[in-house]
Amino acid sequence: MEALVWEGPERMTCRSADDPVAVVGHVVVRVAGVGVCGSELGAYLGHNELRRPPLVMGHEFSGVVVEVGAGVDPVWNGTSVVVNPLVTCGTCRWCRRGERQLCRTRRIIGIDFPGAFAEQVAVPVESLWPVHRQDQDLWTGALVEPLACAVRATGQAAVQPGDAVLVYGAGIIGLMSAWMARRRGATSVWLVDANPVRLAQGSVWGADRALDATTEDVVGLVRRAYPDGVDRVIDAVGLAGTRREGLELLTRGGRLVLVGLHEPATSLDGNRVVRDETEVVGSFCYRDQDFTVAANLWAAGALPGGDGWLDRRPLSAGDRAFQEQARGPAPFAKIVLDAEGRP
Repeated sequence: MEALVWEGPERMTCRSADDPVAVVGHVVVRVAGVGVCGSELGAYLGHNELRRPPLVMGHEFSGVVVEVGAGVDPVWNGTSVVVNPLVTCGTCRWCRRGERQLCRTRRIIGIDFPGAFAEQVAVPVESLWPVHRQDQDLWTGALVEPLACAVRATGQAAVQPGDAVLVYGAGIIGLMSAWMARRRGATSVWLVDANPVRLAQGSVWGADRALDATTEDVVGLVRRAYPDGVDRVIDAVGLAGTRREGLELLTRGGRLVLVGLHEPATSLDGNRVVRDETEVVGSFCYRDQDFTVAANLWAAGALPGGDGWLDRRPLSAGDRAFQEQARGPAPFAKIVLDAEGRP
């Protein structure tokens, strides 16, 4: 089969790879669509400590089951699915309560196992979410995984009706977080990014205002509109500067949710956290319940139309897609690769 293999920093090759095997408890999925994730861009540039080349990345994907292994019900054969890439023990206290993202032995398809930047991929049967969509739409199932991240992030933010929410990052998780915040009842959602093209897509996702961090005084504008600070901040960028600024713009008793993973170290004003009783909360991946919510929203066709923010490309164009997203102009919030070569 053909696979897009990350060979090292800024080196990605589309080449032949061994066909996956459906071992006991696993299935083989023919990939319909796989998204390019921001964490994978970090790896592509050599900035992610979890991934090691050579590696077939790709953890946001959908497809059709084409082979089942021993111990798997044959009824799965031919089923259209979206895939939860978390592979966990299933027995620890976190797994038992549906919080598999906290499992101590957590592994991820596309990081610890070969991923979906390929024509086919092997996955545990427990990772499958059956869906009912037409074949021509199944590729958009690659949006379920980042949507699940946004469901989790807004849940961690505890967004309430009437809240003012500030979102850093107009990538897909930031845009989806703005959308989910609106669905949870936020009356005001502001979006901050350095990419004006992506910021222009914010209104499609429910943002009231989009601020260009390179040309506008974000702190001054937010403070003038909300002298006491905003209720919730979701940082989908993950830079030390956005984390500090997000904390600075919170109201007393507000909550900052950290989603982005670009920089590991950040110095925050601990005294401010104490005196203002603000909360700083992490959000990694999603619970099973969050993934189900995301899959149901996608299956119901609830997501905004993809004009402007979503692009579909053949797997062979993967290296160019990574270059575009990593180095610019990066006009699309999400690029989905299609292993079957459809434009």
